[in-house]
Amino acid sequence: MKTLLFILLTIISLCELKATNYVVTTTANSGAGSLCYALQMCMTTAGPHTISFNIPTSDAGYDATKGVWVISPATVFPMVMQNNVTIDGTTQSANVGNTNANGPEIVIDGGYTLDYGLRVFNAARAVVKGLNIRGFTKGIQFYNSPNCKVTGCYIGVNENASDTVSNDIGLEFIAGSHKALIGGNSATDRNIISGNRHIGIRLLDVDSCTVSGNLIGTDRTGTRALPNYDGMSMEGVVRYCVIGGTTVAERNIISGNTDYGLPLFGVGATGNVVIGNYIGTDISGTQPLGNTYGVLFDDGSFGNRVGGNSAAERNIISGNVGYGVFFYNNGTHDNRLINNYIGTDCNGNSAVANTAGIIIDGISYKNIIDGNVISGNTQVGVGINITGSDSNVLVRNKIGVSASDTPLPNGMDGIRISQGPKQTVIGGSSADGNVIANNGGCGVYITNDNCKRNLISCNSFYNNGGLAIDLFSPGVNANDAGDSDDGANGKLNFPVISSIVQSGGGVVVEGTLDTRQPEQCEVQLYRAATDPTGHGEGRDYLASVTPSSNGDWSATLSGLSPDDYLTAIAIDAMGNTSEFSRCRNSQGTAGVGQTETTEIRVFPNPARGTLYIVGCKVVSSTVLDAVGKVVMRFGKETQLDVSKLSAGIYTIRIETPAGTVMRKFVKK
Repeated sequence: MKTLLFILLTIISLCELKATNYVVTTTANSGAGSLCYALQMCMTTAGPHTISFNIPTSDAGYDATKGVWVISPATVFPMVMQNNVTIDGTTQSANVGNTNANGPEIVIDGGYTLDYGLRVFNAARAVVKGLNIRGFTKGIQFYNSPNCKVTGCYIGVNENASDTVSNDIGLEFIAGSHKALIGGNSATDRNIISGNRHIGIRLLDVDSCTVSGNLIGTDRTGTRALPNYDGMSMEGVVRYCVIGGTTVAERNIISGNTDYGLPLFGVGATGNVVIGNYIGTDISGTQPLGNTYGVLFDDGSFGNRVGGNSAAERNIISGNVGYGVFFYNNGTHDNRLINNYIGTDCNGNSAVANTAGIIIDGISYKNIIDGNVISGNTQVGVGINITGSDSNVLVRNKIGVSASDTPLPNGMDGIRISQGPKQTVIGGSSADGNVIANNGGCGVYITNDNCKRNLISCNSFYNNGGLAIDLFSPGVNANDAGDSDDGANGKLNFPVISSIVQSGGGVVVEGTLDTRQPEQCEVQLYRAATDPTGHGEGRDYLASVTPSSNGDWSATLSGLSPDDYLTAIAIDAMGNTSEFSRCRNSQGTAGVGQTETTEIRVFPNPARGTLYIVGCKVVSSTVLDAVGKVVMRFGKETQLDVSKLSAGIYTIRIETPAGTVMRKFVKK
């Protein structure tokens, strides 16, 4: 028994001896008390080890003006190669005092001459915290080192994160460095990873990492850009990582970066979740601080999710100079974009514009865009381009309206399909319909003859500047006898509503569809918002009917007034969808030039440079100042340069084919 007890005590004693705290007491490059010496000692014996700091203010490396101790290594430090090593820069303030209120006290500066700041190689559970690491090719690299953490560090910036002191790559987890934690769920865990010449954070061939609570591309306040080239990059076989979280503390601000905020590259990039982040705005979520592109899915990445079903999982992807979200290249597929605000502030009610909200391009297919607010963007809300970008699905989105259903236009088309995409699904059922309204151009514009079988079903259209559905060529395409022509969506003929008759408590609607095999088509009926073409927009989906083999159809509807206009679209067996029919009510067809003037809008309001007119055909417009003096005149254009106006309140008088409309706007 005594022998066994002796053995146990010996084992415990040996374990205690190995749990060593190496204290750094000098900024010198070598020798006892240096960081280099502490790292050397950690290499020789198994951990756990802690490297703490207690460097006096009398040290030669102390900068009293900035309140920091600068370690400037002459050569690359020894690697961390044992498990359970913690390098804790926060111990300096605990031991000596908080001399740098705006950042870490310990600075490791490579002077742009060394390849690595810190390296962790084949070692699990390493922790790096509370350090300012700058001026290296790679600030911190973890190689085949799982379960490691980086918290409270400034990487690529100066000691108070007000300016850049770049690394090439700030922080890199590669080759099996799984289950890393970068940041955390408290203010003390937050890293600032900005100013790096190439990538702020790189995840390559890793699983199950968490990146939360960080500022990536901004200064300390989150209101000014300190760009990385790319904010963070997820490459190779990178799987099951979580970027962000469902609390404010877990939110990353990924903004101000020169190129991409968050790219996911390659066929191995799958199963990752991006939730609760601000990507392209400042920390308030109300001001633009754009990347060029917000989120990129590229080179075959698949099965990733951006956003989620709860408001807490929503990302704000706004203020980006190029695209908010970009699906691109080489078979990128089956990614999901759910319940995000794209082009708005964090409340979903004011514009913080991307140039384009979402672009799908380069043979990217079967991606799902569901339940997002895609509004306030300068150009298109959604653009789908190039042959092979097929079978993408858009359901339950608000495109051109705010989260609270007020007008928030995209400057051009709500959705534009061009250069060959096929089998796009826009809506599909009464539960899946999108609201596509108020946009400066068309609701859905299919711009080329080779775009086929694109289904547009059960959506709500109103107040768009162009047609609700426009099949190339631009404007209403007249039906042709027998529907023998071809083009965008087969240039399917639209239905003709021939009569609307009151019958008891409802109405009987009758019409025809002149196309091949009409009995295999569907006619959808809508309550219309009339427009100047007379082929108004289908605002409220009402019912679907199937024509007979000779093209006749009828439907009995309830809940309509005699003044309600109806319009219709046809959908063939392959999903090709027509333009909307001429509007009609029980008194007859809508006149050309007739419009609902209450839907005419000017935006943005307040305006700085360009003022857009949407919801009508413009004959001319005149801007009046507060006392009624004419200060500017325009012709038929709907994009007005008001940049030279002084700040104040103005009235714009819009002449339309249906009459004169007056609208007020504020010039900032």
